[in-house]
Formats: sequence, C-alpha cells, structure tokens
Amino acid sequence: MEQISKLQTAAVNLISKYFGQSTAEIYTHFFSGEPDDVIITSLNEIMVDYVGENKAKSEIDKIVKESSL
Repeated sequence: MEQISKLQTAAVNLISKYFGQSTAEIYTHFFSGEPDDVIITSLNEIMVDYVGENKAKSEIDKIVKESSL
C-alpha cells in the first residue's frame, strides 16, 4: 500500500477548497505515487489558471511550509 505524503494530502485539500470534492478525488488518484515536485508543479498549473499567479503562489507556499513541519 502506498504511503500518502503530507504534501499530497494538503494539495488535495487545497483542490477541494477551490474546486470541490469531486475534483479533489480525481487529483487524489492523479497524485498517487508522484514525487512532491510533480505535485507542486501540477497544483501550480491548475491554481494559477483559477486564482491567478500571486494567490496560487501564496496558497502553495503555505501548504508546502505546513507539510514540511
């Protein structure tokens, strides 16, 4: 069974916040087994399109910091 990283969980929660639970479930599977850098890149792409570059950076930086504690 694959271990889910703190970053993956935080990324899925962020997607759920902005895009809803159905989209978050899709990304749960999409992120499965992916390294953190791939998760951050994918998250950045979807967030920039939706909330803009500055807000996306702020939100992503927050979850990266929280997941590394």
